[in-house]
Amino acid sequence: MRRVAEAVSAIAALLVLAGGCGERSEIPEGASLRAELEADSAGLGDPVRLKMEAVLPEGFVPAFPGDADSIGAWAVLEAGLPREEGSGEWRRWVRETRITGLSLGWIGPESLRVVAAGAGGDTIRLAAAAPSLHVGGEIPQDAPPDPESARDIRDVVRTGPIVWPYWVAGAILLLVGFVWLIRFLRARRREEPAPAARPEPPIDPEREFEEAIRRLLAARHLEEGRVREYYYGISEAVRRYLGRVHGMPLRESSSGEVMRRLGPRIPEETDRDALVAWLREGDLVKYARLDRLQEEARAYLERSRNLARRLRPA
Repeated sequence: MRRVAEAVSAIAALLVLAGGCGERSEIPEGASLRAELEADSAGLGDPVRLKMEAVLPEGFVPAFPGDADSIGAWAVLEAGLPREEGSGEWRRWVRETRITGLSLGWIGPESLRVVAAGAGGDTIRLAAAAPSLHVGGEIPQDAPPDPESARDIRDVVRTGPIVWPYWVAGAILLLVGFVWLIRFLRARRREEPAPAARPEPPIDPEREFEEAIRRLLAARHLEEGRVREYYYGISEAVRRYLGRVHGMPLRESSSGEVMRRLGPRIPEETDRDALVAWLREGDLVKYARLDRLQEEARAYLERSRNLARRLRPA
C-alpha cells in the first residue's frame, strides 16, 4: 500500500514538473486544503490518524505529503492512497495517514503543502496550517524531555533498562519455593504420629439394663396390646445384660445356644432350671403367639429382672 501511494504521488510530481510552465499564480476560488488529527494528544509512539482533504477543480490530481518517512516532526507509520470523492466541476481528494511522535511535547510541522497538477499542465499550490500533536504528559516549561519517563514503543525509542528477565526469574524462584514448601509440609504430615484413638468409656451393664427396661416401659407396648413386642424387648435386654457380664454373644443366639453357652457357667441346678423356664415362656409368646394377660406380662418382667441378677458371675 505504501509503494502504491508513493507511485501515485510520483506520477503527480511528474505532471507538476512537466507542466511547470503553466503554473497558476492565483489559487482558484473554491480550492482549499484542510488537515485534522484524530486526537490532539497521544503517548510516545502511539499511532494517530491524520486526515488531509483538498478541494480542487476537475482534472487536477494532488500530491499529498506523507510519502517520505516523516512529515516535519511527525514520523509516518502508514500512508493511505488518495481517494477522489464527489462529481461535477469540483472534486474532493482525501488522504489518511497514520503518524506518531517520537519526542515529548507539542510537535508538528508549521504547515502542510499540496501541489496539484492538471491535465493541461497547470499546477495549483495549496497550503494549510498543520495541527499540533502533544506527545506524553505535562512537561514543565523550559524542561528538556526525559526519555526515561516515556513508555516503550517497540524498540523505536529505548526508555530504560530491560526488566522483564528479572520478573521472569523472580516468578520462577517463587514457583520453586512454593513447590518446595508443599512437599515439606506433606513430608512433615506423614512423619507426625497419628493421634491415638480415644478409648471408649466402659459400659456399665447394670445401667444399660435398667435404661433398656425404662425405654421399654415408656413405649407402652403392654398398655396398647403389643404383647409380643413387650416380650421381645424384655428378652433382648436380658440377653444383652448376660452377654455383657459373661463376655459372650447371647443377643442373637437361640434359646438352645444360650443354654449350651451359658449353662456350664451356672453352678446351681435351680438357676439353670429357672433359665430354661424363662426361655421357654418367652418363646411361647414370641413364636407360638400365646396370649398373656397384663398381670402375667408384668410378672414376667419381674422374674426377668430377678433372673438376670441371679445369673451374674460371682
